[in-house]
Amino acid sequence: MPEHNDNLDAARREYRFFKWVIVLALAVGCASTLSLNLVDPDLWGHVRYGQDWLSEGELPRTATHTFTAVDHPWINHENLAELSFALGYRKLGTQGLLVAKCLWGMGILLLMVFTARRRSVHPLAIWALMLLVASNLQAFFPLRPQLLSFGLCSLALVLCDRAFKHWDEQRTVCWSWLAALPVVFAVWVNSHGAFVAGLCIVGALLGGRIVQLLIDRGEGVWRRIAGLVAVGLSCIGATFANPYGFEMHRWLIKSLGQARPEISEWAAPKISDPIFWPWIALLAVVGFSLFATRHKRDWVQIAILVLVAWQSTMHLRHIAFLAILSGFWLPEHVQSALGRLRPQGSENLPVMRLGPWMRRTAVVVLLVSISLQGFALGRRLTEFPVERDFYPVDAIQFMADQQLHGKLVVSFNWAQYAIAALAPDVQVAFDGRFRTCYPQEVVDMHFDFLLGEFDGKRNRSPLSGPIDGSRVLRHGSPELVLLDRGYETSVEVMQHESQQKKPEWVLLYQDQIAELWGRKGRYDNPQSSEFFPHAMRVADPQTREGSVPWPALPTRSGRGQTIIQQRADSPGAVLRSEELGAREFCIPQSEFPSSSLLAPSS
Repeated sequence: MPEHNDNLDAARREYRFFKWVIVLALAVGCASTLSLNLVDPDLWGHVRYGQDWLSEGELPRTATHTFTAVDHPWINHENLAELSFALGYRKLGTQGLLVAKCLWGMGILLLMVFTARRRSVHPLAIWALMLLVASNLQAFFPLRPQLLSFGLCSLALVLCDRAFKHWDEQRTVCWSWLAALPVVFAVWVNSHGAFVAGLCIVGALLGGRIVQLLIDRGEGVWRRIAGLVAVGLSCIGATFANPYGFEMHRWLIKSLGQARPEISEWAAPKISDPIFWPWIALLAVVGFSLFATRHKRDWVQIAILVLVAWQSTMHLRHIAFLAILSGFWLPEHVQSALGRLRPQGSENLPVMRLGPWMRRTAVVVLLVSISLQGFALGRRLTEFPVERDFYPVDAIQFMADQQLHGKLVVSFNWAQYAIAALAPDVQVAFDGRFRTCYPQEVVDMHFDFLLGEFDGKRNRSPLSGPIDGSRVLRHGSPELVLLDRGYETSVEVMQHESQQKKPEWVLLYQDQIAELWGRKGRYDNPQSSEFFPHAMRVADPQTREGSVPWPALPTRSGRGQTIIQQRADSPGAVLRSEELGAREFCIPQSEFPSSSLLAPSS
């Protein structure tokens, strides 16, 4: 009998070890998923605007680095996020930012895990769900201000969970937890515009609790209702603690009331989106768990989940909030639903009855898997590649070498890169700050140039007049145009302009992804001090391969200028970019598209 007990204890220890190896594999998988090292096109701007604030010592109140919105008010709802990025880049460097982002994401998941463990949910059920949550957050987890929204939303849900921990049994509220909610929203309103979504979620939760109190009509119901109303109003009031006061809300009401069909994050999910199937899997798990659970359902939470799921069918960006809500509210229902799959009807996860050698083999396989995932995670946390076939690394270097300056019309996805790389020598027509600092008419003329009709999906101001792709070339008298050749409309506009009887634009640089045009009177006139001889122009059809480490700012060594001067005596010669000292790199290219990017018209 003692020998039998010893064998049984050994088997239990092996099972516990096996269980925690599985949990570790799932956790490392989550970390790898949230370590996405995709460069977002707005990151350059977020860091630069934070740096501007730090260097100038005051918050800019009007649009900066642009010639089309001079003195236009700038309602920046991402001030704290941009300040954090600028300070993070200064103190931690690029790799430090990547590590901090991954830890931030894991911190969000750990809040979900701790919440579920307090409800006695099995670790395997929790981390299996966490992997699904992380997969749905991945596309929205580049270095962007929305990361602060995800963290603050999670914090608000934790506070609500603790405040209503005895709600089902006693309908009581722990007010000290709810008292912290206005502080969360005071920080959130200065970090990212998704505080509006947070207000809707928390407001719906508080409103649902009020409805439950009205239905129950218990003792002291009106006192508790008054307290919940006060908390809700305090959260709303906290959002006025921003540098713009009511102007922030007025701008948001106006901006959110206008569709953004040009921005893919605001589009409905499509089967071609990388996030589509993880989203479908999440919807399936939500539906199955809530249908099959034996636990008491919280109809307020279910109503909010349904509303957010409905929003996610219309806008990609709401998938992230559906994932976060599911991570906090679903674990006990997932475990219960899985328990119903067992014939015994147990709500605990089934114990895997494997033989000793099978358990040990499985452990070895899992450890190898963890090692491989850890290696991939390490690479993602140390590499931040700017792909040369997606961003105009070589064109920006060319502009720096030639010391080109002035007013620049640049494709939407590249504008903040151009600001970071070339300001103050260059001012852009329009960039990713969108309506926060640009009039709608400026927005419209840029997308007229970039997308044209866009299959009739555009939502333009009535003051913008008919669609005219060439209007952006006249407004504010720009001197340079840097366009993405993936957008056929803008390419066609420039070709048409160059074929006029008296063309106003001349091609200065062209590679596989980018074209740089200059105003003919400035760069093609031998009498002009800015004259650009043919020998200084570049045409390079070679494939742009590899990448450069972020921030991929141009070098200022003057090497390109020296080579150009050596060849300036060769009339009519056209240089290739490698003759200008263009850099070659061999970091593998990322295949994961950013959900924030503007979709090419092609």
